[in-house]
Amino acid sequence: MPSGSSLFILSRNGIIESMAGAQAVSSSSRLHRAATVLVEAGWLTAAVFVPLAVNPWGFAYELPKAALLRGLVLLMLAAHLVALAWPPAPPNLHDCSRHWLRHPLVRPALLVGSVALLSTVISISPLVSLWGSYHRQQGVYLLVCLILWALLVAAHLRTSAQRRRLLATIAVAGSLTALTPFIESFLRYENPLTSRPGGSLGNPIFLGACLIMAIPFTLAGLVSARRSESHRRYKSLVRLFGWGTALVLQVVALLIAQSRGPWVGALAGLMLFGALMFWPTHRRLVLGGIAVLIVLTSVLVASLNFDTVPASRFSQLPYVGRAVTATNLSGGTVRVRLVLWQAAWKVVTTWPEVGLEPDHLRLLRPLVGYGPDTAAYAYTAVYPPELGHIEDPDAIWDRAHNETLDVLAMQGWLGLIAWTVLGVACARRGLVLWQAAPDAAMRAWAAAPLAAMVAHVIEVQFAFTLTATALMGWLCVAWLAAPAHVRQEEEEEEEEEEEEAKGRIGAHARVGTRWRIYAVVAALLLTIAAVRLEGGAIWASALVSRARALDRAGQWQESVSLYDRALDTIPWQAAYHQFRGEAFYNLARALPDDQTGLKAELLNAADRSLARARRSEPLELEHYSNAGVLHAYWSETVDPVHLDTAVAFYRQAFLLAPTRAGLRTDLGHVYHNHARYVEALAEYNAALEIDPLFAAAYYDSGLAWLALDRPDLARPAFQAALELAPDCEACRDALRTLEE
Repeated sequence: MPSGSSLFILSRNGIIESMAGAQAVSSSSRLHRAATVLVEAGWLTAAVFVPLAVNPWGFAYELPKAALLRGLVLLMLAAHLVALAWPPAPPNLHDCSRHWLRHPLVRPALLVGSVALLSTVISISPLVSLWGSYHRQQGVYLLVCLILWALLVAAHLRTSAQRRRLLATIAVAGSLTALTPFIESFLRYENPLTSRPGGSLGNPIFLGACLIMAIPFTLAGLVSARRSESHRRYKSLVRLFGWGTALVLQVVALLIAQSRGPWVGALAGLMLFGALMFWPTHRRLVLGGIAVLIVLTSVLVASLNFDTVPASRFSQLPYVGRAVTATNLSGGTVRVRLVLWQAAWKVVTTWPEVGLEPDHLRLLRPLVGYGPDTAAYAYTAVYPPELGHIEDPDAIWDRAHNETLDVLAMQGWLGLIAWTVLGVACARRGLVLWQAAPDAAMRAWAAAPLAAMVAHVIEVQFAFTLTATALMGWLCVAWLAAPAHVRQEEEEEEEEEEEEAKGRIGAHARVGTRWRIYAVVAALLLTIAAVRLEGGAIWASALVSRARALDRAGQWQESVSLYDRALDTIPWQAAYHQFRGEAFYNLARALPDDQTGLKAELLNAADRSLARARRSEPLELEHYSNAGVLHAYWSETVDPVHLDTAVAFYRQAFLLAPTRAGLRTDLGHVYHNHARYVEALAEYNAALEIDPLFAAAYYDSGLAWLALDRPDLARPAFQAALELAPDCEACRDALRTLEE
């Protein structure tokens, strides 16, 4: 039996151990709280800056947005791992994982990601499906980051104070985005894509698509501010003024964007928001308003189509012209979309074999598609020649401007089903939250994500999703997936966590040191990856932008060194290898004709760069057409044996794009330059079989007939070219020469 002094010593040791345990728990709690604050800072930063991210020194427009989002997600995940390793209370990892999978919308989100990963594994171009195409950046890597972002937001969005901060952040982001078209106009910035303002999104369609998803959340904030009980009247008025100003800015920017798809989506989203807000108290008003709107819309469309309303005068009203021209199916962007939809429908119903080699997985394409961000390869194989007459022939035809068709083409029926499951799960979850809402403010919080998602789903049937709009869509998923019953004040949760931690002194030791080391190492690796991959991608894009400017100035030797530096950072980017090859090719062309040895060396370097580009993107049409141009010049200036190589590359380009008549005329020019006029005529005739309205092919045929000393056959060729292209001065000159 211990003596009194022994009891004193044991008691003192217990107090010391308890104090040490309390200090450790307190330190663990502080570290956990700091990590969770970093996670929240990450999602707030993404919500504000991803739509605004523009790199004026970069080359790819979408890259800054995608890189910023991916980098922030990696940093958020690193902070989340630290928070898990230093919990305020001991976790039961097995129970936590099971409980996590039972959270709302987690399984549907994981289903979407799993199908996309499966589609990537058996993609026709796996590297493109992984990283995304250079111009769009919509690979599975970005999709996984978006899903992780949504899950992290849902896991940490626990209090009403956090929701209010996120709501305010969305309103601020939407307002800043709405201001960018005005800044663009003030700076007299010439938008390279359209005459209508695109702001920081680069295109008025994407600008409107982003705004229609921010407007419902801004409305929810306005309702919450109106319903909030403030003891200071001026403070309440200031809040109402701020929310109202944000709403007006966003609506005005949406109007001046003049994008019809976002207008339709916004109308549907606002109708749903209003119906959900007024349904509990004014059901008849909701039903009557919907009926009146449907009748008015039907009457207006019918009147325009049957000429009972003078469309020519009606279309002169401000902002009405864009809506009126939507009924014209024979021209403009409406006709372009119809042609795109027909081509995409052909892809998803016939599933043509795409590529240079037989597709051994073709039977699986209806299930999993061709792979994320590979629609360009499938669509290029079937696009009708008409598209080259009503749209820029050099445009990037990599989307059908219909998200349903795009998902089917790239992820198959499994992908469409997975996205549908996620949409239905979001709708059910949102309605559950709406029904359980105790007041108007909570109803607005439940209605906002539903309205934003409905607006987005309708809008993307006439366009497609990019990084900023995808971020807003997954934000809606996270908002709905977060715990429904949040505390009124964050301080209550903090006090409960502190009490729980104090009641479990010493429990922190149950999280093993080994697991904490793993978490720290993983967090460091994620941080390094964020800086190396995403920071490196932005830096390489800036280098390439400078190199392209040097190319335009004819300083190709200097641009090659910049391409080399960019490829040292991002060696897998096929576009950079292609640009580097073009620089070597132009250097060779700039040399005098007698320096054949140096020309050959430069052309060899260009050929190696294009070969590296083809290895990274084996189905990119431009890599083969450029190689054909390269070897054609090589054969004309240095070594005629390269003519066969040029023809072989053009033949491969024909397989990738069998409906591109311009490729046939390009090969015809190569034969023509080698005085092989019969082969040239065969290529021109093949071009006319593809596109009988191709005026350039008729003109080139006339030149070939003249070279064969057959003016009787050249004359009708020039006449046909002039009929199709009345502004063709070269055709007139050729006919005038024949008459003389």
